[in-house]
This record gives sequence, C-alpha cells and structure tokens, in this order.
Amino acid sequence: MDLKTDFLINEIPDVESPEPKRPTIFVCQDKRIAEYRLSGRQKMGRPEEDSAPDIPVYGKFVSRNHGIFETSGEHTVYHVEKTTNGIKYNGELAEPGTVITLVDGDEFIIPAAGTQESSQNAVIIYAATPARIRMWRDLQLASRDKLTGLCNREDFIIWWGRNHNAADYRDSALFIMDVDDFKQVNDKQGHNAGDKVLKIVADELKSVVRYENQVCRWGGDEFVGVIPGPADSADARLRKLSSQIKIKTEESGIPVTVSIGYVFIHARAGEKEMDSVVELADKALYSVKQAGKGGVRAYD
Repeated sequence: MDLKTDFLINEIPDVESPEPKRPTIFVCQDKRIAEYRLSGRQKMGRPEEDSAPDIPVYGKFVSRNHGIFETSGEHTVYHVEKTTNGIKYNGELAEPGTVITLVDGDEFIIPAAGTQESSQNAVIIYAATPARIRMWRDLQLASRDKLTGLCNREDFIIWWGRNHNAADYRDSALFIMDVDDFKQVNDKQGHNAGDKVLKIVADELKSVVRYENQVCRWGGDEFVGVIPGPADSADARLRKLSSQIKIKTEESGIPVTVSIGYVFIHARAGEKEMDSVVELADKALYSVKQAGKGGVRAYD
C-alpha cells in the first residue's frame, strides 16, 4: 500500500449498523497500519526512553507530544499542540491551540521534514463507524500474516529496532514459542486443523500484549514476542499463556501444547540485535523440547 496524501476518505456510505460506534485511530507508516481504540485522554507522539505515549508515532519528525485525543462516549476532539513539523488536518495545516471536533473519515498528516516523498509521512485516520473501521482493518490485514492477522517477521524486526530502548521495555523478556508436534496435527487431522490451531494460538498471543506489534508469526508454527515487566511477571504471564492455549485447543477438539523459551533482554549487555536475542531465547526453547515439551524456560 502506497501511503499518499490523497486518500479517498469520504467515500464510504453512512449505512445504519446494529454495531455501536467505536472511535478508533489508524496510524499508517512505512506501508504498515496500527490500530488504537480511543477512550478518555490519550497523548499521541514519538516514544522515547522516558516517554511512552498512548498512541505512538515513529520518526524524528514527530514530536514527543504531538497532540492529544480526548474521547467521551462516541465523540472525540483533537487538541493541536505546538510542534516543529505541525500537523495537517484534512489537507490544511492546523493552528496550535486549536481544538478540533472529529467526524468519521477525518485525516491527519504529520509531514516528514526535508523530503517530498509522501510515503515518509505519518498518516492518521479517525474512524468512528463500523463500515470505516472494517475497511481499515481489511487494509491492515493486507500487510499482515494472512492466516493469523499478526505482524510478520519483517514488521516485528522494524518495530524492535525502534522500541527496544524505550522506557516501556526497559525491563522485558523476548520469547519464542512453537506448537509441540505440529506436523502430526497436519498429518493426522489435515491442514485445516493445523490452521485452526495457529489461529487459536495467535488469538491468545494478542490477549497478553498491549500493542499489536509486540508479537509476530516468526514462521511456520513459531511465534516471537516481547513481554514488558519484571522477571517474575513475565514468567507468570508466559505460563498463563501456555495454559490458556492448552485449554482453548482442547475445547476446539484439537488439543496441543506449546513450548516457550525466553530471555531477559537488557540483562544481555551488548546483545541488542534481533537475531542475537532470538538465538538466546531459542536455546531456552530447545532445552524445553529436550526436557519433554510443553514447558516454559528462561535462558540462563
């Protein structure tokens, strides 16, 4: 998807729907789309080591506090902050201090400084109707793993490069997980059963992370993700995840277990490259497999 500044944002008919309106923001950058549900007062800006905005937008051209969304029920206003690059609202540069009442389909653009390439801009779409939210989710899925809806490996690596030093991840664990004896599921029950298992695993993974980019389908039946928090918290969450996957797959009629290896990222001084960190987590995963599968273990 080429992110240009001429989105056709007002061509969805306003059709009555039994679904409630759910104000949502879609942030489009680098051919990727992230979704954030709006509720209360939320700051949008560039994440830094000491700053973790509710709606992160990446890039040196984005200010740490670029603006504020304030939502009450189905209604949202946007507070324009004074920033270096400013922000365009439906094509026009917005004045700092302005409070904008948003309507479905409104578009913001944070222009990248020193470039004419529109694909470098950050494009933010306000979606308040089920039809528009579905449309943007469909576009979002087009850039994700088709089966699970998770980030793919490339997206995750890019996200990691931008975020591993952020305050939110100062204490965090990177894990790698795979489905035990997954080949037997495909061989004995068919690929449809295997796909069903992967979807269940993906849904459970989504439930344990705050931001969707924190977890990805690494390949095949392997998944990689980041769990923020201290050591005991990360271990407990991963064990609960393992238990939930076992319960959910048993309920589906295709029972499986998963093996998980993880590593505390910032305890490994100097090992910040994704491949190096994943390799350490993979060693922990291997030890789980050797011990009989279905467990959770930290790299030591």
